[in-house]
Amino acid sequence: MRTKLLTVLILAGLLLGACAPAAPVVTPETIVETVMVESTTVVEKTTVVEKIVEVTPTPGPNPEAVIQGVEPDAEIGLWTFWLSPTFDDYIKDTIARFEQTYPGVKVNWEDHQATFQDDLRNSFAAGNAPDVINLSISEGWVSDYASQGLLYPLDDAVPQEVKGVYFSNLWDQQVVDGAHYQFPWYQGIQVNLVNRQIYDQTGLTIEDFPKTVDGLPALCETIKETTGTLCDIRLTVNDLLAQMTYEGGVQVINEDGTAFTFDSPEAVAWLQMYVDMVKAGTVDRTVLVTDQDRVGLDLFTSGKAAFYNTGPNLIREVRANNPGLYGYLAVVPAPVGKSGVVGKGLMAMSVKKDTPFPNASMALAQFFTNPQSMLDFSKIVAIYPSTPASYDDPFFSAAPVAIEDSAKPYAKDSVSKLADIVPSIPNKADVNNIVLQAVQQALFNNVDPQTALTDAVAQANALLP
Repeated sequence: MRTKLLTVLILAGLLLGACAPAAPVVTPETIVETVMVESTTVVEKTTVVEKIVEVTPTPGPNPEAVIQGVEPDAEIGLWTFWLSPTFDDYIKDTIARFEQTYPGVKVNWEDHQATFQDDLRNSFAAGNAPDVINLSISEGWVSDYASQGLLYPLDDAVPQEVKGVYFSNLWDQQVVDGAHYQFPWYQGIQVNLVNRQIYDQTGLTIEDFPKTVDGLPALCETIKETTGTLCDIRLTVNDLLAQMTYEGGVQVINEDGTAFTFDSPEAVAWLQMYVDMVKAGTVDRTVLVTDQDRVGLDLFTSGKAAFYNTGPNLIREVRANNPGLYGYLAVVPAPVGKSGVVGKGLMAMSVKKDTPFPNASMALAQFFTNPQSMLDFSKIVAIYPSTPASYDDPFFSAAPVAIEDSAKPYAKDSVSKLADIVPSIPNKADVNNIVLQAVQQALFNNVDPQTALTDAVAQANALLP
């Protein structure tokens, strides 16, 4: 039974299979598979590099180069008066700065001392004088050489703004026939150095020192009587007309310049004062009429005089040559003469008339006297600038420490009041020699001062045109 049933089922299956539709063809299925692949993408990166170009700016004009038209490759000579070796570094450094300011210009420097005037006269005579010359205003050298036609006139050559760098009272000193011949350089404030080792023996105090020139004879008498020493007083033998003017209030020539008048009562009284001192034996006769200004300073520095009229800058000489005296120094203002004006300027820079390099020479003279050069000089020695701008530096407002700096706080005011009150003198050097001879006759040969001066006036008038 069971076999029959199985057979029936098999047969049925076969029949069903035969009768069914054909089975479909199976196509292999393509399976797309997303695969994550790690890849490196190269990104092109542009780097911007800033290139810094250093540009050297075109230098502006050097503020110290104030003279135009300086001759290329100029070689100029410079003479100074008694500055070496003490100030060699300052002079050389200033020249180096000048040569940088005015490229191509070369400076040859010489310093002359006791023989300066003789050397300069000889060089003018030989035709080889220096292009730029350090001349003394106080000794009248500028007007002397200018009146001989040896110096270069500055009026038309120097711009007004450059002239304005200086105190006007200093720029206008030593004018000859209306023309200017000097750049004002370093100035001094006239003082009397006092040796208290001698002076205090008189019983006088520093406050008792004469305020006016006419008080000097009595002081010298007291000094001689109490200490046995003589007064160290020097006449300005190179410019006696100026000394008469300042000390005696003398009008040395009339208003229109047609006649000399230095034999007036004021002139006679001035000369008589010195004659009386010589007769009294209270002054050193050699110092009185020497033409070497260091003779009197040397006498004082050696400790043989109670006082000496000079500038604070020369205190360095005392300190260097007699340190023991330095500690006994006092400084008092110089006595004022009847003119009421203490004095004129001290030093100047001038240019020789026939220099082949006038612009380069003026540039050098102006450079040494400009505000920076003047300030630098003031910081190493007790001199005072001729340029107002120099006094703006804190150096001048600082309290003085050394005795030679005692005039520093009032220096600007004093320098601004220096004045040349001597009129222009025709043939000044010749006239001064005539006056010197007359003064010496009165001082040493018992010639009456009135007679000596009247004779001198007659000789001087003969020189007038």
